[in-house]
Amino acid sequence: MNELAGQCLGGYQLEDEIGRGSMGMVYRGKQIALGREVAVKVMSRALAKDASYVARFIREAQIIAGLNHPNIVQIFDAGQQNGLLYFVMEYVQGPTLASLLHLDGSIPQHLAAEYAAQIADALDSAYRERNVIHRDIKPENLMLDRWGKIKVMDFGLARAIGHQKITVAKTLVGSIYYASPEQVWGYPLDNRSDIYALGVVLYEMVTGQRPFVGRSMPKLTQAIVSGPLQPPSQLAPDLSPILEQIILVAMSRDRDQRYEQAMLMAQDLRALNLKPPFPSTPPHPMHGQKLTREKMIMQPPKRPQMPLPRYLDQEQTYSPSSTSGKAQPQPLTPVTPVAPANLPTTRTQVVDKATIDTEGPTRPLESPSSKGKPTSSQRSFWKKLFKR
Repeated sequence: MNELAGQCLGGYQLEDEIGRGSMGMVYRGKQIALGREVAVKVMSRALAKDASYVARFIREAQIIAGLNHPNIVQIFDAGQQNGLLYFVMEYVQGPTLASLLHLDGSIPQHLAAEYAAQIADALDSAYRERNVIHRDIKPENLMLDRWGKIKVMDFGLARAIGHQKITVAKTLVGSIYYASPEQVWGYPLDNRSDIYALGVVLYEMVTGQRPFVGRSMPKLTQAIVSGPLQPPSQLAPDLSPILEQIILVAMSRDRDQRYEQAMLMAQDLRALNLKPPFPSTPPHPMHGQKLTREKMIMQPPKRPQMPLPRYLDQEQTYSPSSTSGKAQPQPLTPVTPVAPANLPTTRTQVVDKATIDTEGPTRPLESPSSKGKPTSSQRSFWKKLFKR
């Protein structure tokens, strides 16, 4: 692991190993001239001694270089240094479908249909433009980039017209779980073999299980060729019936019953227009009211304040300042209560309720000492008010 980390190949600095396949390792690297991240696939030294593997490695680089599609990984460069064969691809920062299935078990059917449609677009473009058959479509070779777009990887087993045939006749290549019946029998292959493999991948995405399993290679191949296929709706009850029919057509044992072109399968998948499932218990509006989310305003807690003493509870006076022109607050001074001069401080004054006139004009109450002795101004007022 990471045996080449830190070394340079051509104009590329190798950093971390991010993958390992049957023919070599894939490193995350950086192009020194441009400073961009790339993926560098390096062939192992042991396989570099075998001419057939060297030819297959070079052919993979040539096939990818001849393809131009947004769902197919791009190749930038290839070379040889110090006995190491390598080619440089775009760096896809994201998981594979295999890792998503390992973590989540299955993929929601609306996402699975979209992913399968993108894979079908890539396969259709590769076959129509360059007559390329991938022959190894499986979740491990399908990656998601940071924008959620599929990238078809690893064309090491791909076959294209005009390139040398490397695989021995009637030998099985690729993963057996996704191999078509004609691939198991060793018959000549066409694009419908990739369509079958895509149907198996879609089956696994929506159900979380492979359609055919076996404890040994003979039992597994026998299940693929003639074993019963469990409908995906039995494993995923909420599966769309039309999506199930698309999967079964793509996985037909008779390739004449499958989609003739991957483009047709992509069209049927997008025609479903599947939407994400709604929440299980959504809130229901009452009396035709629209659901609105109330805006929550967070208020800071108020600090507790001690009440002022009663003798300080008075209005503050301000005096203008001669220098600044602004009113400056005057400091509060405690006020001491003063007892009236005419009243004794040791006795409590008792006021007779009969002496309080509630109907007359308001005025200060008379003190007992002045009772019965009205002043001249008071006499004249009452004389004017009550004329006898």
